[in-house]
Amino acid sequence: MRRVLVLLPLLALAGCKKDESPGAAKVTVGYSGFLPGCVQVNARDESSGKELTTTVAGKGERTGGSLTVAVIAPAGWGTAIQVEARAFEQTCEAANPVVTRSASVTLTPGTPVPVALSLQATDGDGDGYVSVLTGGTDCNDANSNIHPGATERCNDVDDNCNGQSDTVELSLGGSCTESEGCTGVRACGGNGEVLCNTPLAVYAYPDVDEDGHGDRNAAPVAFCAGIAPGYVTGPADDCNDNNASIRPGATERCNGVDDDCDDEVDETFTDLGTACTAADQCAGAYICDASGIATTCQATTTPSDWFLDGDGDNFGDGTAVSSCVSPGEGYVSTGGDCNDGNPFTYPGAPELCDSLDNNCDGNPEGPGVCPGDGGAWVSRDVGATDQQWRSIFTEVPGDVTVVGTQGGFAVRTPASGTFATSPSQCSDGTMQWNTVWVDMANEGRGYIGSSPSGNLRFFNRAENACTQTHAMGRWVSGLVGLRHEGILELRGITENSGTVGQGLTFKWTGGDESGSLTFGTTPVAPLFDIHGRSRAALFAVGGHETGSNRGRVYRFNPPSGQWASENVEAAIPGMGRLRGVWVVNNQLAFAVGERMGGENTVLHWNGSEWSRMAFPNTHNESLTSVIAFGARSIYVTARSGRIYRYDGQQWQIVFDNDGFAFNDIAGTSPADLWVAGDNGKILHWPQ
Repeated sequence: MRRVLVLLPLLALAGCKKDESPGAAKVTVGYSGFLPGCVQVNARDESSGKELTTTVAGKGERTGGSLTVAVIAPAGWGTAIQVEARAFEQTCEAANPVVTRSASVTLTPGTPVPVALSLQATDGDGDGYVSVLTGGTDCNDANSNIHPGATERCNDVDDNCNGQSDTVELSLGGSCTESEGCTGVRACGGNGEVLCNTPLAVYAYPDVDEDGHGDRNAAPVAFCAGIAPGYVTGPADDCNDNNASIRPGATERCNGVDDDCDDEVDETFTDLGTACTAADQCAGAYICDASGIATTCQATTTPSDWFLDGDGDNFGDGTAVSSCVSPGEGYVSTGGDCNDGNPFTYPGAPELCDSLDNNCDGNPEGPGVCPGDGGAWVSRDVGATDQQWRSIFTEVPGDVTVVGTQGGFAVRTPASGTFATSPSQCSDGTMQWNTVWVDMANEGRGYIGSSPSGNLRFFNRAENACTQTHAMGRWVSGLVGLRHEGILELRGITENSGTVGQGLTFKWTGGDESGSLTFGTTPVAPLFDIHGRSRAALFAVGGHETGSNRGRVYRFNPPSGQWASENVEAAIPGMGRLRGVWVVNNQLAFAVGERMGGENTVLHWNGSEWSRMAFPNTHNESLTSVIAFGARSIYVTARSGRIYRYDGQQWQIVFDNDGFAFNDIAGTSPADLWVAGDNGKILHWPQ
């Protein structure tokens, strides 16, 4: 920082003219190693001896700085002048400057003459006082607490640089009187203070809380005639003399207080502040508990309510579980599902033509949802009147494939709206097609299996061609496709084998002439249906013709690649042969079959075990197939021509026609259901 001052005498200010001045000088005063408290600049006329003087406060850093002063010589001065700068430690009233520099200057009228004066001194400790070695008054320039004017302490050091010893200045050795009338001698204390040393006195410290420890922040008090109550001669180490529980040796508690006066707080509780998992699986940190002798994990986040979502529609119901993280698979953060067993029913869902309250507003679908404002099963004739449609498949609304006897193979696409028979390679009139599965991820390629020759063929829609790959000589009764590590596997079953009373399991891969066919090694009963969403939940069902408990369920074992019996016959007595199975997900499946012992057969799998599901016994039913969208949205077909629906509360007959039998059911939603039957009948519940 620079400062410019003009030095002019008062008389000159009053009457001088520019052309009367012999000239001017621009004086720059630089100083290094110190910051002067005051700088005095003096200009003297060499011929007359007249002088001008001004003072300026030092500006800059403690290590130095500079300032500029303009000197304009008044009229009557000669052109030869002497300029001098003097630096003072604090004020210019001091007797002697720290350092002085001067220069002779010859003025030039009309042109300022530059003059530079450099002042150097040392203020090593930055206390504003220059070392005596460089002209100052600081007797110890390495300690900022020692300088003129500092408080003199009783430490055998000349703190104020006045040249006097502590003995003289502080009257050490002189007589004094302490409290309680004790006479003693003035002497240095331990902290630089002056004490009245009374050899006959006893020094004690305040002990307000009477815990036997004196206040470490209090000065000792001398007693000559016994120690007064509230004082102790013991160690003065109490960090809180107002609390008897706080003292050296006390048990450190978890309370945010230094109980044992070791200048550490709660040091024995090393987990304080560390991360932990609190109640409801919330992130937390350890804090002191209410007892003060232990820590507890306190949540730092707020838990949310979670609801079990049984149907996978992202809405749950039932009692909420409070947790900061998901309690596990199947939980969602939104409740209010009025039917948690139907994925098409939840708050805000679009209403479907299914006679149910899909959007949870308390009412079923209104006008305009169903065709003609009223849903109905629509029957259509496809093929000959004696055509038996045995298997039907759909995954995309409007795209349906159906197969059956007499080489029956028909496809309906969304664009056509009607069923069209396949090429002669599929519909050769002799094949009894029992099962179909369609790979919608591969342009709708269809895979079919027959009896009694056991033909396996695939249908290529793009080429409108059907190709045979294998003929195993067994009654193929079921196919389902799964992708494992990116490769399509078709898992299949048969109703018979080379051994009486047994069926077969097989794996068909590739889908063309080179596709391999591998048979399972585990003996199984005759099998009629197979279904699964993944290898983890893949079931095949069937049973024996005779016996008091005929139904059988087998589950695929991914590690071994073989099938194992679920032993349902041991847990569920009186089952008829099982004809249909449907897997909703890895925790839910259903199976249906023939009536036996006066009881219709419907089974439920909860992810770990199979059990019998209550079903009306009003009619003697041979149940042929099942499809389920959730635990409360199940449809079952019967040979009697009936279709049953379960909505979570009861089973209802939603279609009844004893004119023909039903063999299979498929659908994409409760508002898009297809049923394959005898007599060339295919039913559709329209949306």
